[in-house]
Amino acid sequence: MRSGLLILALATGYALLRGWPEQWHTIVRICTAVSLLVVAFCVWGHREKTPTTQAKSARKPRLLDYLTIGIAVLLIECFFLVFLSIAPEKSEELAIAIDDALQPEFDYQEEEISGDKNGRNGGPGSKNGGLVTSNWLFSGPGPRSLNKNRKVRPSNRPEVYLFPKTANDARILLSRERFVRNFTLATYRDESWLPHSMVPKTLQAQGGTITRDFQTPGPKVTYEISHQANLGGQTLAITVPNFISIQQPRLRETSPDTFRLPPNSARGKDYRYEVTSIPFDFKSVLEVVPGESPSPEYLELPNNPELRGKIQTLAAGFGAPTRASLLSLRQYLQENCQYSLDLAIPGDAEPVDSFLFETRTGYCTHFATATVLLARAMGVPARIAFGWSGGRYFSGPNLFVFRAREAHAWAEIYLENHGWVIFETTPATREEGAPSLAGTDETSPYPEDPGNEDTTAPEEDTAPLLKASLWVGAAAFILLLAALLIKRPENPANEQNPAPGVLPEPPNYLSAFRRACRAHGTPMPPGRTLRAHLEEIQAPSFTTDLLNYHYAVQYGDQPRNKVTEKKLLGQLRHWEKKGKEPT
Repeated sequence: MRSGLLILALATGYALLRGWPEQWHTIVRICTAVSLLVVAFCVWGHREKTPTTQAKSARKPRLLDYLTIGIAVLLIECFFLVFLSIAPEKSEELAIAIDDALQPEFDYQEEEISGDKNGRNGGPGSKNGGLVTSNWLFSGPGPRSLNKNRKVRPSNRPEVYLFPKTANDARILLSRERFVRNFTLATYRDESWLPHSMVPKTLQAQGGTITRDFQTPGPKVTYEISHQANLGGQTLAITVPNFISIQQPRLRETSPDTFRLPPNSARGKDYRYEVTSIPFDFKSVLEVVPGESPSPEYLELPNNPELRGKIQTLAAGFGAPTRASLLSLRQYLQENCQYSLDLAIPGDAEPVDSFLFETRTGYCTHFATATVLLARAMGVPARIAFGWSGGRYFSGPNLFVFRAREAHAWAEIYLENHGWVIFETTPATREEGAPSLAGTDETSPYPEDPGNEDTTAPEEDTAPLLKASLWVGAAAFILLLAALLIKRPENPANEQNPAPGVLPEPPNYLSAFRRACRAHGTPMPPGRTLRAHLEEIQAPSFTTDLLNYHYAVQYGDQPRNKVTEKKLLGQLRHWEKKGKEPT
């Protein structure tokens, strides 16, 4: 019963820490999970005490014993430190090798591959996708579901740093709305976005650079991207959309425009790599001609017939897919739907249905989802992209900083002669993602900024600690081996007689009987039974009752009786007292 309750508590605690129920605040879920686990372990560990015989050491522990235990503990700690310093990197390399072996490249155009509906064939829908960050958008693996009754409060933590290569690159980026993309999703199902199903393929570098061919017109921008590694799995590349080259030895494309980076060569360091992109959005399009959909998934509508009908009816009011009709779609969303990070969608309502036709309130994910579905209903292939937008520019170090509060989702449409084009419909007055310029005396949050020398602690180098642990571990092992080989002093007396406390303690009345016998000058020798000793001495008449009770309890089935033992103890003390009186 206790084990069942413990398993139930562990499962419930896991669910709470994984974000269920969604409407609860994170702190409430954590406190509830911890309290539940503490109570469960207390209940599980509480057991009725059974009478047992506790064996005691034949001798007192010596200094050498404590020293041996201390060295053993130190050796175990050194082992774990070395293991945790080496194992993760080797395990990561092994996992990548196994993944490449199990999913080789081939011409998948000749064979239709159906992906897992939960995104288990890679990409941001799996454990290999998504940057583990502090913001609300990229928390944990799995499909990206549309939030309902949740108050979103993204943090101000810097997450992506973008360094333009030249002043002209910075000017181009400053002249337009900035987006940096992390991954894209294609299928909307069961109130969640899932990645496009495809066979992962590897892009190999030539001369240290991976190059892609893009026909999209526009100025090229070269820049460096810096961000942390994903400690929960593989890290995805972060680029300005439509990159044409990136300095990486290889990339693993797990879904369209979603690229998994190789392990960082400098363990514990941030990623930093050079990219060249052609930034292009809907404002640069003069004429809209929907291209042939790269996949049927980019034209799919929700499988709910009622919702699908509402979306098709609303989309029909915008007319044929032209530049003017798409601008009308954007204007409709911005004028009729309100941006807010505080949601109040009914629990049984479909988020898109509520956003478009009921509450008309949501944030970037809801605006982008509605845009994608309405564009598809108009016959334009569309998908949703996740990343960051806006950014704060620091002119001193020539740096754009994207924080957690600037995490963003937007729609992308597929147009002929242009490919995937950013189609932003979220209002410009949104609470996150607004571009800004830093003051001339404002210091950037990038750790290597010269202005941060006094405030940023140097990164800790774990190599000396690892070497010290190896030396300490080797010394501890030698000392432990020496301590175990040292011959302990022999104790012949303990080999013949059992140590005190090994045998069960005699009953109280028998101990009282022995004290009384000593008081009368007839001590009871070790090993002599109660019956044999009573035959050798002159004992009062009540000892007959003592003998009968003792044998009935010790060798019969009679249970111990507190009243009887209390009476016998009183009589034995009285007899002992007489033996101590002077004669």
